[in-house]
Amino acid sequence: MRFFISSDLRKNKPLYFASLLFVLFSFLFWLSGFLHFYAKHRFSKEELIKHYFLDPEFPQKPSLAQISEELHVSLFINALLLLVLFSLLNLFVRSGKLKLLLIAMNSFLLLFYLSSDFFIYFGGPSFVLVKLLSFFAYQSALLLLLLVVVYGMLGKGSGTDLSMARLIVFLFSIFSLLFLFSNFFNFFVKMGFGVEGIKLYYLGNPELFIKGKSLEGVFKVFYPHLLAMGIYVLSLSHFLPFAGLTLKESMRLSVPMWLGAYMDNFSSLLILWLGAPIAYVKLLSFWLFQLTALYCTLLLLYASTRRVKAPPIQL
Repeated sequence: MRFFISSDLRKNKPLYFASLLFVLFSFLFWLSGFLHFYAKHRFSKEELIKHYFLDPEFPQKPSLAQISEELHVSLFINALLLLVLFSLLNLFVRSGKLKLLLIAMNSFLLLFYLSSDFFIYFGGPSFVLVKLLSFFAYQSALLLLLLVVVYGMLGKGSGTDLSMARLIVFLFSIFSLLFLFSNFFNFFVKMGFGVEGIKLYYLGNPELFIKGKSLEGVFKVFYPHLLAMGIYVLSLSHFLPFAGLTLKESMRLSVPMWLGAYMDNFSSLLILWLGAPIAYVKLLSFWLFQLTALYCTLLLLYASTRRVKAPPIQL
């Protein structure tokens, strides 16, 4: 994002065309959102009830673990998408009111869409249409954002606004807090916060008729998380200079965050190979990552609401 704030993208041809290609992929992502939703729910109230409550005649309570996992993934993907699109919007569109409208509308509707699962969880089958309504509302806002960004990029205008950039950093901080909460919540509903819960989740217990995780099952989670967590930590570390931190201060926070993220991911595999003692590594690395990332996020949140002077950015 610092490139989008402090450089003329049109003069940097490789970055400019890379940004255009990113927007093209964003359009494909937007279109795929409809296909993905249709494959799961068929845009139908009946199918939504079946997905969440299994049997329309005798509905069961939705799985909190399933809801937390879907929230966790959707929040990460969409928040990073909006972060880049908001940055391009700020660079290529001059109208401050239009930028503010699109940023506020997309942020609010994404939160509305993400929270719809909890409306269903607590409200029951009668609330499934909230999911459908919020999906179409967010998709409509995202399409409008994409069209305005493309129009701006293909035109000749330039509208970099540092106050708007501060707003984008603020929103990134809010989404980061929500992401960390979803990570915390996801960990809790699956394993609790004790070593025994972690052992039980990964290794199972024949006496309690709990089956342990297979290598294939763990690797399906490990594989995408390795890249996703790397992108998240890179993004968060990347923004630390906006909080007025020096390079040394940023490194002191970034290194334990990276270590915690890697140890948290790899310990999921190692616990299958090396046994129960690795559960302690899993728990400690989870807290190391969560607390360091939370502290960095709070620093950014504070800086984005104050006029904290960042060190000069070298490009």
